[in-house]
Amino acid sequence: MRKLRNQMVHEYIEDPNILADALNNGHRFVPILLDVAEALTQAIGRRGWLQ
Repeated sequence: MRKLRNQMVHEYIEDPNILADALNNGHRFVPILLDVAEALTQAIGRRGWLQ
């Protein structure tokens, strides 16, 4: 995931095929990222850090 992030953030991808491949690869991480965001939100709520 880190390699893909670095590629997408630090490189200007000019080749549409490479860009499409990077976006499709990134899309596969969406469920993982949503799970992490939900877990963090719940942990923050349990600690009373949300107002």
